[in-house]
Amino acid sequence: MALDYAKTAETILNKVGGEKNVTGLTHCMTRLRFVLKDSATPKDAEVEKIPGVIRVIRQGGQYQVVIGNEVSNVYKEMLKLGHFEESTGSAEGGSKENLFSRLSGFIAGCMTPLLPAMLGCGMIKVVLTLLTTFSLIDKTGSTYVILNAAGDAFFYYMPILLAMTTAKRLGSNIYLAMVVAALMIHPDITALLANGNTTYFGLPVTAASYPSSVLPVLLIVPLMGYVERFADKVCPSLVKVFLKPLLVIFITIPIALIVVGPIGSILGNYLASGINLLYSKAGWLAIMILSAGMPFIVMTGMHYALIPIALTGLSSLGFDAILIITMFCSNLAQGGASLAVAVRTKDKDAKSTASASGISAIIAGVTEPAMYGVTLKYKTPMIAAVIGAGAAGLYAGIMHLVAYSMGGSPSGLSLIQMIGGTGFGNLLNGVVTLIISLVVSFVMTLVLYKPEVKEESPEEVVEIPVPEKRTLVETIELASPLSGDVIPLSQVEDAVFAGGVLGEGLAIIPSEGKVYAPADGIISAVVDSKHAVGITTDTGVEILIHVGLDTVQLGGEGFTLHCKAGDKVKKGSLLLEFDMNKIKEAGFPVTTPVLVSNMVNFVSLKTTDKKQVKTGETLLTIV
Repeated sequence: MALDYAKTAETILNKVGGEKNVTGLTHCMTRLRFVLKDSATPKDAEVEKIPGVIRVIRQGGQYQVVIGNEVSNVYKEMLKLGHFEESTGSAEGGSKENLFSRLSGFIAGCMTPLLPAMLGCGMIKVVLTLLTTFSLIDKTGSTYVILNAAGDAFFYYMPILLAMTTAKRLGSNIYLAMVVAALMIHPDITALLANGNTTYFGLPVTAASYPSSVLPVLLIVPLMGYVERFADKVCPSLVKVFLKPLLVIFITIPIALIVVGPIGSILGNYLASGINLLYSKAGWLAIMILSAGMPFIVMTGMHYALIPIALTGLSSLGFDAILIITMFCSNLAQGGASLAVAVRTKDKDAKSTASASGISAIIAGVTEPAMYGVTLKYKTPMIAAVIGAGAAGLYAGIMHLVAYSMGGSPSGLSLIQMIGGTGFGNLLNGVVTLIISLVVSFVMTLVLYKPEVKEESPEEVVEIPVPEKRTLVETIELASPLSGDVIPLSQVEDAVFAGGVLGEGLAIIPSEGKVYAPADGIISAVVDSKHAVGITTDTGVEILIHVGLDTVQLGGEGFTLHCKAGDKVKKGSLLLEFDMNKIKEAGFPVTTPVLVSNMVNFVSLKTTDKKQVKTGETLLTIV
């Protein structure tokens, strides 16, 4: 069923305690990320039952609701429901987490809002690589200069953008933080420090390079917060408006350039050297282990905390051999395992979910649907995916596979990020890694996964002999099961019904809360929530009557069934009653689709021309 973004957003907000309990809200590629005043309010099990929600994760002081590819649409609807700060801060009580978890959550929270800009500029670099590799543009021409500047823009000015998100997370003045970061990458400061160590009021300033840096900003902005609070206390109210920002900038400058900046730069250099050493000495082992374990890192959201490592490698070494490569191996393995489930399973719903999730992981690198909807759900496919990712990581590590740019979430398309170096050797190794990841995970899933046999309750679903497919020469008239206004399916506010996914027919906006049998037949199915009835007529027509939209959420309240699965009914028999006022008060439309779900067995369907019908009048004619 097509996801009702507005309804999903509204239900999620209610379950997390409403607008009053939300102090911050943002989203990444697959998750809504809430910062809640009281994180004990939402019940995870209830939130996970909301249509569209895949899973709930509590990490780094955030309440993360995994949606998948549709998260941006749900987020837009969420913003219509209240005034939310785009904060990535931690909720109260976050201090109960261990230090590593809090630190990872802090880094991830600061980096996550920057992902769209980071990925956009990264993909510009990928496009530029393709254009130059195939000699489509001249490296000395103006087009190259403009595209190159566009690709470098985010990475060069990243300290300013990171200062903004960090200050927002900590509740500091974002503009003062951006000014301090801008100072550190100012062309005059960059040129001054490029000449070696210098001084500031006689104090030594260590030479360092801050453009594209991460750690210096993550260190200086929290300290600037203390300076800001100090200035706020000592400044008289009469002159605070200009004296406070003056003091903040003036005091933070020496702290940034003399103490914190050099420390961050030195740590960054050591980090880059450590990556290089690890990669050159035992890269195969590190890449293999990280590739195999990446699904579990992604589940916690801590993969965002590894982004600074990738950025450090790209800026210092010219390539990343850790994060992009290990996620490349892992994401493809999730896709391969999911596709294998789609091949093995006989269940139509599972096959559809596994196929879509597998394609999403392979093409877009979005793995949450695959992990939470397929591999973790059936367990053995996750084992197969881990084996496939580990095997691919082992090869990638041995062959020193690297990525020369950062684009979207690593996927099959990330092969273009591996174009670089001398010749196409690195790209070919990327292709082999892709094949290993997909094939090993696919084959291992076929070996390990045993499809579950879906059992159906005989009390709810009765097997009805399907009539032999034939072309009708007579007509079959179906009476209207309700009285009310008639509207075409295309006007139903539900894409599944409107698109004819469940069958052909009409919809009725009822004038009374009673549903009658449209023809003689057998009740083939009822649901626990009592809002829908399936009938197979004596002439072989399968009819679905679905009272209201999304009324399954009422759990049967307001509905009274007068039949059960297997009952023989006559045309005009009362099947169910429903309380229209209760449905409307709950916020659900009473629009009732009446569908023929097996039109494949017949020639054509003609609907009534009337705008209003009464119970028993001809509604549908099969000819």
